[in-house]
Amino acid sequence: MSVQHQQLFEKIRPAIDSKIAEFKYYQYDAITAEELWRYCVEKKWRKKNVEQLRLHEVIATVFAVSPSDIVSFNQVEFLQSDNWFEEVNTEELKMLLGPVKIL
Repeated sequence: MSVQHQQLFEKIRPAIDSKIAEFKYYQYDAITAEELWRYCVEKKWRKKNVEQLRLHEVIATVFAVSPSDIVSFNQVEFLQSDNWFEEVNTEELKMLLGPVKIL
């Protein structure tokens, strides 16, 4: 996170914390403030210069985010990642993807 993004994040931290509290109220306990901020920076403002946004625009964007927006964003990020099987070792991959042995 750049210095400007970090400063803006800290400046609107009360709004972010309020949104995270709302998520927790609706049983979305796994979403963190950093994930919410990353979603806004990488998805909502990806073609904008965040430093030039007005404070009310930044806060309005944060308050408009729904839990499903973040979950969908994370799913797409995972599907676009390089290696889906990084947690599986080579032997397990061979067993999963190898030819079927008929007895």
